[in-house]
Amino acid sequence: MNIEAARRNISSDNPDNIIAGLKTLGEIGKLSDLQTIMALVKHPSQRVKKEAADATSSLIRENLIVHFTELNSAVREKLGTIMQSLDPEIIDEISRDLYCDDEERRLRAVQVLGLLRKNPKIREILAKLVQDRDNKVRATAINLMGKVIGPNDHEVILSLLNDEDKRVRANTIEALESLGNKRIVPVLLRFRRDPNNRIRGNVLKALYTLGFQEIGADLDEMIKSSNNFMRASGLWVVSQIKLASRNIEDGAGACLLSDNEMVLTNARKALNAIATPRAQGYMRYLDQPQLNFQLSNVKKPVTGGQ
Repeated sequence: MNIEAARRNISSDNPDNIIAGLKTLGEIGKLSDLQTIMALVKHPSQRVKKEAADATSSLIRENLIVHFTELNSAVREKLGTIMQSLDPEIIDEISRDLYCDDEERRLRAVQVLGLLRKNPKIREILAKLVQDRDNKVRATAINLMGKVIGPNDHEVILSLLNDEDKRVRANTIEALESLGNKRIVPVLLRFRRDPNNRIRGNVLKALYTLGFQEIGADLDEMIKSSNNFMRASGLWVVSQIKLASRNIEDGAGACLLSDNEMVLTNARKALNAIATPRAQGYMRYLDQPQLNFQLSNVKKPVTGGQ
């Protein structure tokens, strides 16, 4: 049955026709069909009511997996709530997608799990996924794990700080920060000079958030690095924690003269976030396109040697 025939069937007076239409819409229906299908959850026929509930959950699950990135967070959360309320066993349906052969579908299924954080089975499933063979699946599962495990359960993800994939390590640090357990500070200190910019930035932010605030020199070093990714990450940390010092202000101010858009954007965000008189001064006098153009075209003095 095609989708148009299914839509006609659910308007029928015959329960068998309605059920047939619902089965099809549950598999290939669009979100625009959702309201009509949900209305049938109150149908006089118990068979129709059950099929309508199943079709609603199935349609939402499929559309979330296929169109997850196209939907805004509020819509995703609402759909997740509806799906969970109609079908408490929906997590078992999603679990089948978690272990299919389509890697993109698996990753989207992990993201859909994040909408079901209150389900008692979620922790057990995520504990398996953080050991998955796919780096993207592991990284996504770790992010979710930080939102569902308790502050004293950090051991379940600590081992992932040594994962071979840098995205997994970076996400693990974010997850550990979200737990708010200050006892992990000594563990995170080992990574404060990590060669990867995202990992180092996440570590410094986590340390500061967890109470270890002696990171000014580390940030100053990142901001003055010759590596644009490292500079941008250091500036991002400043914009998040709003840590100000003369060195950081001067370093961020100097970055306003960068010809790298990522560094320049993050420098503006950092200076606006700390908003000290010195930071505002840099924004006022250096963050001007005409001045930047003039400075970039100043001839450098000739020095001896080659």
